[in-house]
Amino acid sequence: MTEVLDLHGQDSDGGSEEMVLTPAELIEKLEQAWMNEKFAPELLESKAEIVECVMEQLEHMEENLRRAKKGDLKVSIHRMEMERIRYVLSSYLRCRLMKIEKFFPHILEKEKVRAEGEPSSLSPEEFAFAKEYMDHTETHFKNVALKHMPPNLQKVDLLRAVYNLTYQITNTIPQTYVKAVAKAFE
Repeated sequence: MTEVLDLHGQDSDGGSEEMVLTPAELIEKLEQAWMNEKFAPELLESKAEIVECVMEQLEHMEENLRRAKKGDLKVSIHRMEMERIRYVLSSYLRCRLMKIEKFFPHILEKEKVRAEGEPSSLSPEEFAFAKEYMDHTETHFKNVALKHMPPNLQKVDLLRAVYNLTYQITNTIPQTYVKAVAKAFE
């Protein structure tokens, strides 16, 4: 358990730097990412490097346990620790997928207007999932409801609908707030 793992990160110059983490530090980073994601109202930046390193570490631990003696108490303790780490990892990924499913139009719109140097909140796999989920949702809307509507109402563009809704909300709330504050001071 005293191995050192490499985790690739980006420094401020855009170059690649390597952070060297022990397995304990890696698990601590995973737990921190999990808690942050779990309690944040929106999707946070993807920690794909941490997830990948933890998965590699779990595979390595499984190989070591296969070679260990079967009746040893240490084996049972290590298995429990592996299951705990798997739970944290799967809970982190489930939490991210739930947010993607719930807010996919907004997330994809944010991704579309994201600046080139700005980090993505989605991993490539999550982005592909969100696009596929949007396509399936649009197909479902068309098959269930839209085909029964008049032809001029049969087109749906979820991304544009979310953008328009967001624009309306951001433009009406400040005006309503200003009017309410002005009325309160009268």
